[in-house]
Amino acid sequence: MKVMVFGTLRSVVGGSKEIEVQLDENSTIQEVLAQVVADYPDLQKKVFSDREQLSAGVLVFVNGRSIRFLSGLDTRLHESDRLALFPPLAGG
Repeated sequence: MKVMVFGTLRSVVGGSKEIEVQLDENSTIQEVLAQVVADYPDLQKKVFSDREQLSAGVLVFVNGRSIRFLSGLDTRLHESDRLALFPPLAGG
């Protein structure tokens, strides 16, 4: 599956806009993110406040829908899904 990476998170994955993740059918977002963090350990502190919770402000979308309106990190994924990972937004 493709994981699209935006903003400052791109520098942590070597500047790539997309990374490819192999997943088992019906994997959860939690499992996919765990694999991404295993491949790019510096993402751990940017994406998770601890092993189970997303950091405040980190946004995750599946096919354009926020996981807040799905089943959160327990949302099941399919190979054709597109996961998007956004860092916390700042403004002023």
